[in-house]
Amino acid sequence: MPLAAGAVATAAVDADALAPRLLPLALEGLGAERPVSVLDVGAASPASVRFFSRFHCRLHFADLFGETGFDSQRRNERRRPQETLFERIFDFPRGMVFDVCLFWDFLNYLGRPLLRDFATTLRPHVHDDTVAHGFAAFSNVLPFTGLAYSIEDADCLRVRPAPQPAASPHTRKILGETLWPFAVRRAALLEANRQELLLEVRRI
Repeated sequence: MPLAAGAVATAAVDADALAPRLLPLALEGLGAERPVSVLDVGAASPASVRFFSRFHCRLHFADLFGETGFDSQRRNERRRPQETLFERIFDFPRGMVFDVCLFWDFLNYLGRPLLRDFATTLRPHVHDDTVAHGFAAFSNVLPFTGLAYSIEDADCLRVRPAPQPAASPHTRKILGETLWPFAVRRAALLEANRQELLLEVRRI
């Protein structure tokens, strides 16, 4: 059964919960009979694992702030010719393709060259119908507090302050220009200089 659209809310419902408007749309394919492949660019929280265990899906967590994450890899900069930074971090099996990508706040930790590097690495692992979800700043001159997320339900996220400050907050416009092949399909304005984004693959 497809996931319900959930509550329409634009603010945190309590001190550590966030009610997303667009995440239910990104996750609605989880109710399909066929398995759905999900990339979660975050730590494997117990709540998120419990949530995904309810569905027929193949789940891949990529904790990009863990011990093998991009900060560690960037400090040990030894790439093979033509290799992107994220190729070493992801190390996806050949032929792995994702139906859903959950970026959370991660994109706001990357400068524009690293955003392009990230998107270039991910490009062979998405298809025309892949959808993605993430958060962006409304303004890149206002403070933006990075959060860590876990999924309690499609319309309820648990959040806590992330240990790393978001050094390069990006607006919807910047991400739309930089994160090829993804394009912003819909955006919803939240509090605290935050936008929720639903992204799709450009079919060109």
